[in-house]
Amino acid sequence: MSHSEEQEELKIGTKLTDKLVDDESAEKLKKNGTIFGIVIVIVLAAIGYYYYSTSQAEKATQEAAMALSKILPEYESGNYAVALDGGTTSLGIDAIGLVDIANKYSGTNEGHLAALYAANAYLNSNQYSEAKTYFDKATDSESSIVESGAYAGLAFVAEEEGNLESAADNYKKAAEKLTEDLLKSKYLYFAALNYEQAGKKDNAKNIYQSIIELSENSEFGNKSKVRLSMLGTKID
Repeated sequence: MSHSEEQEELKIGTKLTDKLVDDESAEKLKKNGTIFGIVIVIVLAAIGYYYYSTSQAEKATQEAAMALSKILPEYESGNYAVALDGGTTSLGIDAIGLVDIANKYSGTNEGHLAALYAANAYLNSNQYSEAKTYFDKATDSESSIVESGAYAGLAFVAEEEGNLESAADNYKKAAEKLTEDLLKSKYLYFAALNYEQAGKKDNAKNIYQSIIELSENSEFGNKSKVRLSMLGTKID
């Protein structure tokens, strides 16, 4: 025990011998005083870690956003090799690729957005296994738009692999993340088509009906009426 700690314990002991409390209570208070000091240290350490973590998270977000701004022009111009792996861009800038951004900044929304772009780049390059990996990463985003795009991408990959029920499930998830009726109806319609082709006719009918209720006179509302009619369901 250090000299300062001995002095502090002596002060506590002296106060407690004034018979303000009995000996048993005094001993408890001495112990609790030590515990209370430890708790304060732990709380202060936790607060310090929180501010450190917040600062680090903000730094990571800024770095990821900057990296994305440098590499996205390559994606948008269809230069997928550089967009994915990084290198010297068409503007002569050295930039890290979408894959590295997605992996390095996986805890940020920008990292998840990079994963979605990377997945689409792989998809456009017919690399379905890699696309699936990064669509999966993008589903962890806090952005419902990014999540929806990721599930729609997984659905497309499942279609290409012939896994129609999985495609339907993922199109349905993509739709559930949206509030805008047109795109929501589109993904629901794709889900219903895949359920229908997978032999899940009742699932398909239920979704077609939900599309009609959502936007009866829209493109996909009208298409859903046709599909229901073909499945033998009378439309009121």
